[in-house]
Amino acid sequence: MATAVMHGASTRDRDVVLHVLGDFAATVDDRPVALGGPRQKAVLARILAGSDETVSAEQVVDDVWGERSVDSTVASVHAYVSRLRRLLGGDAIPRRAGRYLIDREVVTVDADLFVDDVSRGREALARGADDAAAAILDAALGRWRGPDAFGAMREAHFLAPLAAKWEQLYVLAAEALADAHARCGRAGDDVALLHELAERDPLRESVAVRLVRALYAAGRQADALAAFERCRHALAEQLGVDPTPELRRVHAAVLAQEPLPAAVSSALPTNLPPRNRSFVGREDVLAEVSGVLDDDVRRPRAVALVGLAGVGKTELALELAHRRRRTGRVAWWVAAEDPAGTATGLADLAAALGIVAFERGEDTHAALWTELDRAPGWVLVFDNADDPALLEPFLPAARHGDVVITSRNPAWRRLARPVTVSSLRRTESVRYVVGRTGDAAAEADTLAEQVGDLPLALEQACAYIEQTGMSVPDYVELFRERRASLLLRDPLDSRPTVATTWGLAFDRLYQRSPRAAGLLEAIAFLAPDAITVATLRRLGHPEMFADELDLQDALAELLRLSLVDRDSGFVRVHRLVQDVVRARLPVGVRRRRLVEAVRACTGDGADTEDAGAHLLTVAAHAEALGTVPDGLVEALAELAGRQAARALYPAAQRVLETALRLQHEIDDAVLHGTLVCRLGEVLDAAGYLAPALDLHRRAVRILDSTLDPDDVVLAHAYNRLGHVLNCADDAVAAIDAHERALLALQKAGRDDLVPPVLVDLGYTLWAAGRLGPAGEALRAGRELLEGHGRRDDRDWAHATAGLGIVAQDGGNLEEAVSLQRTALDVFTRVCGPEHPDTAQTLDKLGYALRLSGRADEAVEVHLRAVRLLERVLGADDSRVAMTLTNLGLAYADAGRTGEAIEAQARARRIFHAALGPAHASTLLADRRLAVALAASGNQVRARTLMNAVLEVAEQRLEDNPAEQARIAADAARVFGSDTV
Repeated sequence: MATAVMHGASTRDRDVVLHVLGDFAATVDDRPVALGGPRQKAVLARILAGSDETVSAEQVVDDVWGERSVDSTVASVHAYVSRLRRLLGGDAIPRRAGRYLIDREVVTVDADLFVDDVSRGREALARGADDAAAAILDAALGRWRGPDAFGAMREAHFLAPLAAKWEQLYVLAAEALADAHARCGRAGDDVALLHELAERDPLRESVAVRLVRALYAAGRQADALAAFERCRHALAEQLGVDPTPELRRVHAAVLAQEPLPAAVSSALPTNLPPRNRSFVGREDVLAEVSGVLDDDVRRPRAVALVGLAGVGKTELALELAHRRRRTGRVAWWVAAEDPAGTATGLADLAAALGIVAFERGEDTHAALWTELDRAPGWVLVFDNADDPALLEPFLPAARHGDVVITSRNPAWRRLARPVTVSSLRRTESVRYVVGRTGDAAAEADTLAEQVGDLPLALEQACAYIEQTGMSVPDYVELFRERRASLLLRDPLDSRPTVATTWGLAFDRLYQRSPRAAGLLEAIAFLAPDAITVATLRRLGHPEMFADELDLQDALAELLRLSLVDRDSGFVRVHRLVQDVVRARLPVGVRRRRLVEAVRACTGDGADTEDAGAHLLTVAAHAEALGTVPDGLVEALAELAGRQAARALYPAAQRVLETALRLQHEIDDAVLHGTLVCRLGEVLDAAGYLAPALDLHRRAVRILDSTLDPDDVVLAHAYNRLGHVLNCADDAVAAIDAHERALLALQKAGRDDLVPPVLVDLGYTLWAAGRLGPAGEALRAGRELLEGHGRRDDRDWAHATAGLGIVAQDGGNLEEAVSLQRTALDVFTRVCGPEHPDTAQTLDKLGYALRLSGRADEAVEVHLRAVRLLERVLGADDSRVAMTLTNLGLAYADAGRTGEAIEAQARARRIFHAALGPAHASTLLADRRLAVALAASGNQVRARTLMNAVLEVAEQRLEDNPAEQARIAADAARVFGSDTV
């Protein structure tokens, strides 16, 4: 009667146990539960293998299915989890932030109990509580149902490391149990257990010692000697070494039938520093390194952890050494900054192993390697070795152990497998900060962002927070204001800071290569990610680099110290490295390097896309230094223009606002007015009509007071003002502004700039209801464009779309459809399928299709336009509303009244919020909603809306008879023949 569990009831009142020791099964209230097929069991096992870490469905797919599959596979994970919850209970596998885990609060995992028991048993043994230790350890071993964790699933790649960990702990527990029994006079109790372990691993001498003791204590001398021989033979055949002294002493006592010697610790020396209690994350790197070290093809197995100083290489190596250290085996730490320190570290190890020092260091090392091969499973760490050639003579020739090297130099491939250690993942950084400070995760995330997830910087920040008692948000605010001071200040305790750690590297760089140091100083003023080598060439030419060889040599020096990373044609640098480099420079040198960075982004041959990635960063440094290098403001304006053309309006706005702040340092009125005008264009395109209109009026005032009336810059400002005035429903002022622009261009003799103005004028005339003049202006503009060889460009497409709406309002519907299709093809090709111009032309095409009687086709076209504009501009943009109100008309003509009302109501809400209740577009949505409501039978609300429209229209539309006629037609549809 487990119905409640089968339906995913709460697990908290039930005893749910997952068994992984020897098999993979589950029980609920002591009754077995079938976990389903192999794939479902594998999903559960993968989530369990995450321990207390959450696991994403995508990671489960990667590990269980073996590759990223189609979405249905991720859906399958969710389905399997749902079934497992029905089996184990709804609380067993919670989903947190879109990821899964086994909740150990409500689900018991037998391996967790085993690990805890072994820890308690070994502690009791260390205290001399032998009977208690034996009882605890015996119970721990009794939890196993077979030899392999996870049973038949043990070899799955995502389970094997965890299974091996538990199986290794099983052996340690068995050895500890044998020791406890031996102390209690019961050594013979463990013969069967130890015999099984010896058969599994005949090279494990610690097991062999205990087996020989147990057999001898049980009165089985011949079997004890045979056990010794099996181990000796395996060591000789597989490793080429003799048994350890302890095993030989036990063997000698058995041969002589003498009492066994007192138990002697088989532990070999270690000098590992204490494990870092604050260590977090890095599981991916640890798994990668372990994979390298577990590779039996290449021995000795060596890995080099390489990366920037402060990135956590040493702490990672320490954690790795503690994890891989085998009980009773050598684990030794060597400070390898220079050959003298390396030699001393190895000499200390030789002395600890009882090796008498030879006159020649090479002979001592040879004896050391021989002794290490007698005790497989050793770990040697060479910390901070920056020159492979200098470390090579000290690398062990012993084959059966692990070599871990930490280095800033990535060039280790000949001697070891290099593994790059990068900054922490954001989740790891947050976990570290929360653990150190106790502040909220969101605040920790902000701190991690500020310091680029660099472990040493996080440690420095947390130490400062602890010592001063301030909160994480307070530190973040202080860091934003005084980052250079915080990075360069002396530590409050003896621990190293970012600046002191890197200062040694910088000093070494200046000594080895002043050219490379100069390159790093200039790089410090660029955006830190993806700096192209082409930009570096311009950065250093001609002062730094005479040729390509000079540049590559300088890069090699920076790579040698991991001050930069390189990926083919790109270079990356940590932003804190940039901060410290800049902070160390005198102000004069900073300004010189800033000028070099600007020149690299704006000079001849600068790639616009590459330079654009750096201009905002360079501009921020210019603001901070209060200096504006030549060409920077103009380059920012060009960048904003490119961004606006791709509909990246927020980015363009940010760039232009930066350019305006810098421009105040230059005091150039024309440049000021031009930038204000461009910012107005961007805000207009982004849908912010009111501020755009204010900016265009301001731009005209600035330029009008500075330039001649026929200046082309002033003409452009007037034309853009006209466009925004038209959008703001002031057609009279808009037409005047366009005509002033045309007059100025004609006086200046700039016929090449006239066509876009004519096109804008044509749209404004159309909006004012003057179809004839509108068509004339649009045709004239298009013909001039064709005469200038600009057929099929963006302006030509605008003119063509405008002619389409003029033809439509003139009753030439087929011509209108044809013109809109032509314009749509050009916009799609020139601007791209996701551009707002493409979407608005789709809207115009849909309108013409509806008038042509193709309502269903019009609905689909309008829907495409709505979705595109929502993606690019946002759901509340007024251009989305215009497309929605046209969609509503198409719905109505297609007989879909309910959808028509919904579309018109939404359009009305957007227009009211964006443009106000009296704007022409708002009135248009009001009356169209009234018509849709009337068609649905809601006459009361329809007439109320239409009366409000008529009241405003009577005051505003005296000079627009075409619009008056359209309003009258809609009013007739609402009121019937009795129309006002």
